[in-house]
Amino acid sequence: MFDSQLKKFGKNFILIVFTIITILLTYLSLFLNAYTSVDEKTTIVLDNPFKVIGWFIIVLIAFYFVRKFFKTQDTFYFNYIFLIISLSLLIVGTFIIFTKNIFPVADQQDILNAANGLVNGDYSYFLPTGYVGKCTNQAGIVMILYYLVRIFGENSFRVFQVLNIFGLIGSYYCICKISQISFQNDELKNWTLFFLVLFLPLTWYVVFVYGNMFGLFFSLFAILAGYNYFETGKIKYIFYALFGITLAMMFKSNYLIIFVAMLLFVLFDVVLNKRYQSIILVILLIPTYFASSWIPNQMIHSITGIELGKGIPMTAYIEMGLQDSPDSPGWFNSYNWNVYTNNGSDSEKASEQVKEDLKNTLTYWATHPGEFINFLYRKTVSQWCNPDFQGTWLLRHSDFYIHGDGYYAFFNIFQSVICLGTLAYIYFTGRHMKLHRLLLPTIFIGGFLFHLFWEAKGQYTITYFVLLIPYCARGLMDMTNEINDGVLRIQVAKGYKKKLHILWEMDSFKYILLLILSVIIINFLI
Repeated sequence: MFDSQLKKFGKNFILIVFTIITILLTYLSLFLNAYTSVDEKTTIVLDNPFKVIGWFIIVLIAFYFVRKFFKTQDTFYFNYIFLIISLSLLIVGTFIIFTKNIFPVADQQDILNAANGLVNGDYSYFLPTGYVGKCTNQAGIVMILYYLVRIFGENSFRVFQVLNIFGLIGSYYCICKISQISFQNDELKNWTLFFLVLFLPLTWYVVFVYGNMFGLFFSLFAILAGYNYFETGKIKYIFYALFGITLAMMFKSNYLIIFVAMLLFVLFDVVLNKRYQSIILVILLIPTYFASSWIPNQMIHSITGIELGKGIPMTAYIEMGLQDSPDSPGWFNSYNWNVYTNNGSDSEKASEQVKEDLKNTLTYWATHPGEFINFLYRKTVSQWCNPDFQGTWLLRHSDFYIHGDGYYAFFNIFQSVICLGTLAYIYFTGRHMKLHRLLLPTIFIGGFLFHLFWEAKGQYTITYFVLLIPYCARGLMDMTNEINDGVLRIQVAKGYKKKLHILWEMDSFKYILLLILSVIIINFLI
């Protein structure tokens, strides 16, 4: 009895927090847009919420007619469609990578230079004053590029970009399979894939030589293995999950958030479901975390003889994420580099300095709560209401720089549709989800809370935004299912009063009406 109540509490708690964050992001996306310049300066502009809701209604109607006339509920061609899309992405993507000048810049170039240095015997990048010596969390991606440089030479970064296409395809597949398991619905896979392919900002990340794409793929692979384990109890999925999350954190340390969420759900499984074999996963997840950094560090040590230190303290990224400026609230401002360099590249001294700075920053925010709320508001808008999520920013120094009013207008609508569809899912069926199928919402919550305080970037939040796509697709399916039933009832009903009564009873109608009324009220208040 106690376990049942605890499980219910856990499920409701996750759903309530997920709902609050989704409502917040939905209304922010309805009223505001954020645009990121080439030098990562953010401009926040007002949006027209009534126009956005109008487009959502158009998407909903189109969704209804496509499902009605093409019978997508009865036809399941996922594998065929997925194969065509995968081959198209591979062919077109490879052509663009080798014909356009999409060269690594900034940190990407530093990582590539470090890998070249390993091959050529220049180990200065791994000293305390070198790039990897400062950013020790980049050791994993450097080692991967090291082997590519040895094999492919100057084309190694292009090969990495092509491999990123496979990471994108793998990410598509994992999200689609997770959506199928979460909702036990085959049609949902096709709609999830449709929205993923439409979301071009994620596609542009294949040119990013920074580990984001493979980190996303391996983390999703780990999540999928976790879902399969919770559904079947087969121990083999434990090892798949361990393999995936280790590589994900090796490519990008930010995927620690997903590691924590997985660990939390495994503990739920042990305590609430009494599945004691899950203790194996708990025991193995801890060394997995250390292995993700230990393995590349040891590989670098074996080649260079240099023992990587701690580098820039991670707390420096929190302090930087809490520093304000008019056009870059919480974004990169070189604080992390400066505090490390100014303390003689000594991690311990830099850490002490960061602690003092962080104490002063937190004290200031605690005594100026109004300013702090305004800061968090602008920071949230800057990284969550950017419809492109820095996708075209990655192409800024290439011959393939895509930007323009039409592009941003389309993805502004797309972003709001994803948020509104996710909110519709919560409104209709979210409360019926089983606890172990709420891993994605939990990860989304973790990502949102983490980046309230960590360094802000659209390239970080896109990882979590994409997790909403299956829930949006499900929300649209829920609404169109009810609309279809309502239309049939209206057709057989006699008299306008009865027809209007049926329309009034429909949750889809109430949901849209509630959106419009709430927007009117908010407009009046502000």
